[in-house]
Amino acid sequence: MDRPVEEEPLIPRLLASNALRANLAKHMTLNQMADTKASMIMTAASLVITITLTGYNQLRLLTVVLLLATGVLAILFSIFAIIPPLHAKGRINLFYFRSFAELEEEDFNRRFKATIADKGALYDAYLHEIYYLGRHRLTRKYRLVRNGLWTLLFGLSAAALSTLTQHLPG
Repeated sequence: MDRPVEEEPLIPRLLASNALRANLAKHMTLNQMADTKASMIMTAASLVITITLTGYNQLRLLTVVLLLATGVLAILFSIFAIIPPLHAKGRINLFYFRSFAELEEEDFNRRFKATIADKGALYDAYLHEIYYLGRHRLTRKYRLVRNGLWTLLFGLSAAALSTLTQHLPG
């Protein structure tokens, strides 16, 4: 005799789904914030480079080199931060377009329908996406943004010290 399948209570299912959605939304917000910060670093560094090049004949060579080198480095860190990474090989993520882009539409539809029909597979897919975003994308992106900020800060500080030492008496 078949035993009836016990239905999971609605509240825990809703709580789990909401927690997954909220976490994924938070990761996407953090991703957007990192892109915005990288854009701000590029703008600031570009301004530093432009101002340095227009006034290079009024500055010491050391100051010019410091400002140009650290400005270019900050821009490079920011560009690397916003370049989208390639998807991880070996596992297809149905929630990330670069991962499933090589699938035929029928194969994608079949896999996606199977994933959303199986609660465990759906939760696994959500968890994989959240983990991948945090572990790979956001960790890399925020490290590069931080490096760009530190580089810019170092360059501006070193250039300020270089200029001050040039104008100190003695």
